[in-house]
Amino acid sequence: MGDPLVEIFGSSTFELFTGGKFVVTHGALERFPAFMRNGPMASIDDLCRHYVGPLEVAQGTAEGGLQVPVTDVHASALLQLGLTVYFTELRRSLPESRPWLRSLERALGLPECTSLAAFSNAPGSGLGLHHDRFDQLFFQLQGKKTFRHAPNGFVANPDIQFSPFAAALPEFGQTYRDGFLAKSEDLVRGRLETIVLEPGSAFFMPAGTWHTTADQAENSLSMVAVVRAPSRLDLLLNFLRYYASQSPEWRARPYGGFSADPALAAPARSSFTELTAALGKRLEQLDTNGAFGAWTAHGYTVGIQSEYPHGVAFERYIRLPNSSVRLEPDESGKLRCIVESGPTSRPSLRTSLAFNVEARPIVEWVLETQRSFTLREVAERFAQFTREDLADLFAWLAQAALIRPVPAPDWDDG
Repeated sequence: MGDPLVEIFGSSTFELFTGGKFVVTHGALERFPAFMRNGPMASIDDLCRHYVGPLEVAQGTAEGGLQVPVTDVHASALLQLGLTVYFTELRRSLPESRPWLRSLERALGLPECTSLAAFSNAPGSGLGLHHDRFDQLFFQLQGKKTFRHAPNGFVANPDIQFSPFAAALPEFGQTYRDGFLAKSEDLVRGRLETIVLEPGSAFFMPAGTWHTTADQAENSLSMVAVVRAPSRLDLLLNFLRYYASQSPEWRARPYGGFSADPALAAPARSSFTELTAALGKRLEQLDTNGAFGAWTAHGYTVGIQSEYPHGVAFERYIRLPNSSVRLEPDESGKLRCIVESGPTSRPSLRTSLAFNVEARPIVEWVLETQRSFTLREVAERFAQFTREDLADLFAWLAQAALIRPVPAPDWDDG
């Protein structure tokens, strides 16, 4: 699949997102991918019948109306009440969307991080004024929608979702450190541009753009692709967590550090200052390319990403104690490796892999290993295998949850 947005926006996906400007286009509905027009997305009724997942609702004016989650109620009933219904996760209901989402992420040089959602507006409903945390793509599918928007004007790259008519978030202070309006109402008066979206309209909206869809005139259905890319700060903090958490000194508690007694506080704070200075020197020597591998590995481990990052070559791994392996030859002469992982009393995941029989000594060595090990160490022990072959083998074993990558340099080598 080629660039997924050229036909819709007339520019590459990468240029669109890195340009940082609100861009709207209008055209025929047929220019959108088929999954946006068929099946569950063929109508509002079809979506309500087929959707399986969480819902949120909103109703209000531009100066009010929060979006809140709801449970144990059908989407069609919420629309009959005159609400805006937010179908928060469509990938499960639209498996045909996955190749398009992967092509979008590849075009942006990102790991799996895009969510797909839909808004259905009953007449008179909509979302109050706010801005979102992530860049997003909007596709109008049915009915007309009045959309009002304005550039932020106060802060670049705000890493929070914020409504000036709701409670201020804890991060508001550091994000809007250069100031904000004295009265939030002034954002609505004379600052917002109005566009009318019809089926086939689409726009790219950078994070931080003020917008509202309050007081819609008719029923409408739209789809949103939210690209939840990590910030550079996210990458750094995750990398530090993987790296510094290998150190017992960093894992220690700063007892006394919060005390009003200087005799208790001074030693704890002095130790923290020394550790921080030493960490800064270590970071200067690290290959920070590892931060990207650390992010993708962490995403797969915690379930944010569904696909193991096979394209990332990790140097260090550790055996997981709650996994077991059964090795047996198969009919083709390959070695079948059946991995069961999860609670030892009742494994929750079973994966069947097939390798050349020559790989058996490596798998058996891994099963007996009690400490973390490096690709270099295994390559020296099993010299008949190339590093590339070993990296591929370990990637499959990691996907099967027999081992896990430790995606940072070894603390002891720092």
